Amino acid sequence: MSDVFYYNTHLHITTWVIGIILFLVVLNLLKKSNEKAAKITHMVLRLFYLFIIITGALLWFNNYSQAGGSLFTESVVKSLAGVWVIGAMEMVLGATKRGKSAFAGWLQLIIALILVLALGFGKLQLGILP
Repeated sequence: MSDVFYYNTHLHITTWVIGIILFLVVLNLLKKSNEKAAKITHMVLRLFYLFIIITGALLWFNNYSQAGGSLFTESVVKSLAGVWVIGAMEMVLGATKRGKSAFAGWLQLIIALILVLALGFGKLQLGILP
């Protein structure tokens, strides 16, 4: 396993962990009606979405784009599910901001997050975790 993969993986995990924390902070700020702080934090979260996508794309191109068979297919499904997670997070925040029910967004977020984590920490981890 190359050092590039190791550091790219850790950078990717760090970006999505920070993204989840920022998502929860924005959600909390929206519920407390602190719109200015929520708007600023939401913009920072959107910047982290870009970091998540870029680090994920680097991982994919460096490690999975040349893979064959089921590993390639699983990596594509995980990538698409990762984008789905970001979309679902935006759905939840948008509905919460408008004061509407966010049930559909939460349902999609939970399903997509389970799928991403199962694939990411399953066969696609390539020995990073014990």
